[in-house]
Amino acid sequence: MTNDGAVRGGSKVRLFTLGLLVGVALGIATSLLFLMIVAAPLLGIAIGLAGWRANPTDLPRTAAGAGLLLGSGGVYLYGALNTLISCSGSSVCGGASALPLLAWALAIVTVGVVMAAFAFSRRS
Repeated sequence: MTNDGAVRGGSKVRLFTLGLLVGVALGIATSLLFLMIVAAPLLGIAIGLAGWRANPTDLPRTAAGAGLLLGSGGVYLYGALNTLISCSGSSVCGGASALPLLAWALAIVTVGVVMAAFAFSRRS
C-alpha cells in the first residue's frame, strides 16, 4: 500500500526542481535572445496558473511554474546585482542603469516565492 500524499509531494519537488533548472536555462538564454526576459516569467506564470485553474489541487504544476520563476528570476537578479556592483563609481558602463532589471528580477522572484509557498503549503 502506497501513500499517495508522499508520491504527490515527491512529484511537487521533482517538478519544482525541473522548473528551477529550466528557469535557469531560460535565464541564461536571455543573453542570446533578449525577448526571453519577458517570455520566461510569462511561461512560469502561465504554467502555474494553468495547473491551479484546471484543478486547484493540481499543485505539482504550480510548483513547476514557481521553480521556473525562481530560476529565471535568480539569473536576472544575479545579472542586475553584478552590473550594479561592476558599474558603481565608474564611467565604464556609459551611464546605463541596471535598476529596471533589478526591479524586474525582484518582482519575478517575489511572484515565484509566493507561488512556491502556495504550492508547498497546501496538501495535494
